[in-house]
Amino acid sequence: MKAIISFLLLTSLTTNEPAVQDYPIPVKETIFLTMERTPCFGKCPSYKITIFNTGNVAYEGFTFAEKEGKHTKKLTQKQLLEIQNQIDAIHLFELKDKYDSKITDIPSTYLYVVHKGKKKKILDRVGGPDELKKFEKLIDFLVIDNHLKKVKE
Repeated sequence: MKAIISFLLLTSLTTNEPAVQDYPIPVKETIFLTMERTPCFGKCPSYKITIFNTGNVAYEGFTFAEKEGKHTKKLTQKQLLEIQNQIDAIHLFELKDKYDSKITDIPSTYLYVVHKGKKKKILDRVGGPDELKKFEKLIDFLVIDNHLKKVKE
């Protein structure tokens, strides 16, 4: 029996085939976060950002957006982790689903997050907490920059 185990161990060490752990495990790309800013009766920028669990980003700028049209980029693992940490830090899943007003000529921010098996949708038009506003600005900061690449249509 020791001879068989030794033989198997020796052949596994001398083979040119990579070990199973050397193959990358494919990750199914799913939506991690979507943030959409809507227009107003003025010159409010409107755009939609979708961040996937792989770090891929789809951005589409509409009216008055800093970058108009469809763009893409990739966030780093560090940036994804920063977003995840902020979700936990602000207790996003404990926030209200709606911060709204009867005033309709002001922009809204729609946020959809999938994190740790939970899903959350938030409408933030008026009266959202400061930590939510800062989180939305973090998403803007990490996505809307010179690394966005225009998609040729």
